Amino acid sequence: MDLKNIEADIQAAKGIAAIRLGFWLNRKPDKTTEETAAAKAFVKTFWSTWGIVLSFVAILFILIGYMMAAPSAGFQGDYAESRTGRIENGQIRYVKNELHYISPEEIGLPVNLPDGTHINLYFDENDRVIAGENADKINQETERRVLLAVIAMGAMAVALTVFAIVARKTFGKPWYQWLQAVRDVGGGNHNRRPIQ
Repeated sequence: MDLKNIEADIQAAKGIAAIRLGFWLNRKPDKTTEETAAAKAFVKTFWSTWGIVLSFVAILFILIGYMMAAPSAGFQGDYAESRTGRIENGQIRYVKNELHYISPEEIGLPVNLPDGTHINLYFDENDRVIAGENADKINQETERRVLLAVIAMGAMAVALTVFAIVARKTFGKPWYQWLQAVRDVGGGNHNRRPIQ
């Protein structure tokens, strides 16, 4: 394999070409001691990175499923139509062709809800209110779930960044040193011994 071509590939495609180079190094017969250490370090770094990424993907998949699931407080019965009302002076105010008021206790909601609370109302075929739920509470639950997913994504980015720094300083160090040597040879620093 021509190191000049490898360097051009690394400059063009950074990570992908470096990964390809790592697999090539692992398959290379008659490796030097440095190359053997670099190959082992590459394998540890590559599979550790994939392990971390796949773990976070699984966590995000679960969190997104949790986020998309309907909150348990949501109305599960049959209804013909729904509208949003608002608590005003202890009554639920809603508009359905004209302005209406209904007591929260008539549909099983607490009487002491503060003014301005949004209420989801559900109607049957006869335009009677058959159920209601606190829309603000449901929205807060949804926002909490979204925030949890965003925090998990941020944690993933931080974990991968910390992992990259730790890998460069510890178990992956031989790989990164060898990769830098390849870049130096391909980049015109011919004072270093070419890697065979």
